[in-house]
Amino acid sequence: MKKKGIAIAAAALAVAIIIGIATRALGDSSDFVSNTVNAVMRPVGSGVAVIADFLEGIYGYMFEYDRLKTENEDLKARVAELEQQIRDSAAANEENKRLRELLKLREKRSDFELESATINSWGSSNWSSTFTISKGSNSGIELLDCVITEHGYLVGQVIKLGPTTATVRTIIDTNTNVGALIERTGISAVASGDFEKMREGKLKLTFIPDGTEILNGDTILTSGKGESIPKGLVIGKVTDAGLDPSALTQYAVITPSAALNELSQVFVIKSFDIVE
Repeated sequence: MKKKGIAIAAAALAVAIIIGIATRALGDSSDFVSNTVNAVMRPVGSGVAVIADFLEGIYGYMFEYDRLKTENEDLKARVAELEQQIRDSAAANEENKRLRELLKLREKRSDFELESATINSWGSSNWSSTFTISKGSNSGIELLDCVITEHGYLVGQVIKLGPTTATVRTIIDTNTNVGALIERTGISAVASGDFEKMREGKLKLTFIPDGTEILNGDTILTSGKGESIPKGLVIGKVTDAGLDPSALTQYAVITPSAALNELSQVFVIKSFDIVE
């Protein structure tokens, strides 16, 4: 009836008009006409009531729709706000963890003068592993300064410098060569970048003296040779060992302790005590 209410009402109205005209023509005394008009007008009234109910239903639906839409938008905004609060809280927790670890490092190496910096972007070349940090010469950073994590893990060295930014070459870069020590034995070697290993996120331990015992899990530290990288920084752990293709020299594969692909903040060592 609601779908056809308008059509029924229109038809009933037309019939009523016709009967009304007929009534005037025949006179108001005709009971037959009067009864007929009443009979016709009753369904007209019903039709009008149906239409009124139908329109009221549409109004109610539209009002409820608008209310639900507004409520949905409010809920979306609230959810977005809560998600942002969660992200901010997670970031704050990570920052607190870094600061606690950095405090431990400062207690161990009070000679370190550190400059905190965030990573702006990573290099796009497939032949190197570099990134740009948010500090430069204006902050006292110099070329070849050492870059570490809050744990004291070696990340790389500054190779390009600007007033407010600097480019860091990571330890897995093909141009990396760092004096190294096998912590367990104290034997010296060199941690070197290698193109194939760089693609795996690793580097090699080379120039290993003949007969040196190397075990998986051995920790590799910086030897401190030179004046740019302090002694005792953790480079990584040995995960494999073998012979070069010539079968004459030994090498080991090092997995860096610094999770390079997860870094967002690093620390530049601007000065330190040189230990002979």
